[in-house]
Amino acid sequence: MAIVSGDCIDFVVKFGGNTEKCRVTGSALLIKERAKQRETSPSELVEIFVRHRAEIEGLALAKRWRRDHTKGGIVITSADLNP
Repeated sequence: MAIVSGDCIDFVVKFGGNTEKCRVTGSALLIKERAKQRETSPSELVEIFVRHRAEIEGLALAKRWRRDHTKGGIVITSADLNP
């Protein structure tokens, strides 16, 4: 399940029997799709997320393994998604 929260998409991944809160920034998604922010609605952001979900979840799990997260969860940014 993906939920729009401001300019981000919130989602969860399973890790070691637990769920981890994660977030991907809207700008990371827009850069991935080469889209312009003014042209993108919240529902379109969710559609972009769904298209790239496997890659985004993989990046989130990798960050979790590296312990690259805060109490608020794991954040996937443009630097992660668009190296």
